[in-house]
Amino acid sequence: MDAYDDFPYESIAFPETHPNHLAILGWLLGLATADPDTARVLELGCAGGGNLIPLAWGLPNAVCLGIDLSARQIALGQAQSAGLGLTNLALRQGDILDLDASLGTFDYIIAHGVYSWVPEPVRRHLLRLACQLLSPTGVFYVSYNCLPGWRMRGMLRDILLYACREAEGPTARLTAARAALERLRQALPGLDALSARYLLAEIASLDQSHPSYLLFEYLAEENRAFLFSEFTADAEAAGLRYLCDTDPRTLFPSTYGATVDQALAPIEDGLDLEQWLDFVTNRNFRQSLLCRADAPLPEEIAFDLERFAGLAFRADLRPTVRPELRRVKDSPFVTVAGKRLTISQPLTKALVLELGARFPDSLTLAEVLPAAMRQVEAAGGGALARELDACLAELFSLFAHQAIGARPSPGHLPRPALERPRVWPLAQAQVASGARRVTTPNHSNLDLDAFAARLIGYLDGTRTPAEIAEAMTVDLLQGRLAPPKELATRQWRPEQLLARIRPAVDELIALFARQGILLPGPPGGTA
Repeated sequence: MDAYDDFPYESIAFPETHPNHLAILGWLLGLATADPDTARVLELGCAGGGNLIPLAWGLPNAVCLGIDLSARQIALGQAQSAGLGLTNLALRQGDILDLDASLGTFDYIIAHGVYSWVPEPVRRHLLRLACQLLSPTGVFYVSYNCLPGWRMRGMLRDILLYACREAEGPTARLTAARAALERLRQALPGLDALSARYLLAEIASLDQSHPSYLLFEYLAEENRAFLFSEFTADAEAAGLRYLCDTDPRTLFPSTYGATVDQALAPIEDGLDLEQWLDFVTNRNFRQSLLCRADAPLPEEIAFDLERFAGLAFRADLRPTVRPELRRVKDSPFVTVAGKRLTISQPLTKALVLELGARFPDSLTLAEVLPAAMRQVEAAGGGALARELDACLAELFSLFAHQAIGARPSPGHLPRPALERPRVWPLAQAQVASGARRVTTPNHSNLDLDAFAARLIGYLDGTRTPAEIAEAMTVDLLQGRLAPPKELATRQWRPEQLLARIRPAVDELIALFARQGILLPGPPGGTA
């Protein structure tokens, strides 16, 4: 516990834990999940509230409770929550072993980064506690390291634990671990072994991670991985039933190609199939959804496309070439993160384009389908404009691959005032706390460099973009802000620097507007 108090874990939003996502997955499988807007939400192991505070902010009529063992992290979260004026959120210090049914019932329970990292008695109690606290149609999210894939990552943990065997305290352990990583980085490139290539990839990933991840994932005293079948058996013994993974694409062998699909086709039992998929893909991490064993569910649960059609969707996909709308043909699209994918159905392509034009809003098919059909018809697609079944199947595949988002009901964000841009208070509070990520209305994380974080501080609705660019230029010239790499290689006259800064400011303001973190109207308006 001392390490968590002395070196707080980076506390951020996890999109997969949002009640909207949990509600949708349960509902698509036939569970009458509670309306997230008015739900009771519990997060166990909430750290500083980096996940739960944005949830409470975005769901003002929900009731949210977070509990963590670290008094320091709870205090940090309480301070941020108070600063935001959140009255629907309570953060408490507490030990999971001390919790019981007196907490009441909850529609959604979240335990991210807990199960694998606590001793066995805590794991057993966590499962029993979730069964006690879940409402009849409640959903329990729990993440954990899984086998067989974790054995590969466990190699690096074994090495780092050896390197830190004599170090005391989190700072000394991190120093020793970093030295060991550097030694491996120098020693491994000359080797052809698969293990060497894997370790180098892991080291490169750790270079981009927050130090707390290295400390609490690789150097933690407790970190155990489980077979999926072992986890589901323990959950069943506690009175819980497995629903699905938060990443639906991992449930289907066809995701991994025709060879995997054919090889696993004889397996009829769903749980056995998922275990074999873990074997085939060497999976190392899971995010499982559970419900009570007595939850009212169909005899055979499967994703319902008719229910899927009733959701509200959002998409931020960009076509790399002009999409073909006259015939069924693969057209390339790219996500904001740079992930490439193809869409073949003309109606699906037109829907994605319509959703992209109105992002970050989440819209029902009734709101966007007529315009999408007109697009296909205008392009000469004829009857393809009415191929709704094929479109829905492809749309579900995009959802399963996390290329598009969904929520139970429409979400419309007011258009921001860009003349004097104003960022929402949640982003201000996150940057003020030292975070270099801000949470969007869709519960995703927007990474910030020092330049973007400084810009957030100027987005208070009192300055024009031109005035903000001037202020940022002064900050750079007077040394209050370190210059980006592309500006650090030469001396700039003030007017030259301003000419470079202004487009960067405009670009970031446009990005913040598209991600939904800018507010409409002047200061003092509705947040």
